[in-house]
Amino acid sequence: MTEESSRAGPPVEILPTVAPDDELELYFDRYNQAYPETPQSPVRTTVTDVTVEEKTEETDILAGTLRSVSMTVAEDDDKADRYWMEHRIEHEGDETRTLVSDLLYEDSMFSAMTTTGRVGHIDRIVVHPDASNGE
Repeated sequence: MTEESSRAGPPVEILPTVAPDDELELYFDRYNQAYPETPQSPVRTTVTDVTVEEKTEETDILAGTLRSVSMTVAEDDDKADRYWMEHRIEHEGDETRTLVSDLLYEDSMFSAMTTTGRVGHIDRIVVHPDASNGE
């Protein structure tokens, strides 16, 4: 049985390589001071879903690719229902830009009322690949 080793780096490099069931450690360099349930760094989480959406000039301001990585919520965060981060590649003429969001959260207070916002800025991610692959 071969086991894929852990890898680490900035979100801009790591987010395009993660897959569902990968275990992540998210290291903050800035917390959102307005978020009262800020979990302790590193946040341990598991990737639950990865979606990739191609954006065209007809559907968005800039053409490119939007990759959303959904994750489980940290155990010491009593507010959020889900976490996610977005990795976006934008094309404008000959220019290509790569952007990464903060760690974002969603809180469904009631079925008709959902709050979203940011937990904080992540500067480093460590990925522990899905351990069930070798079973």
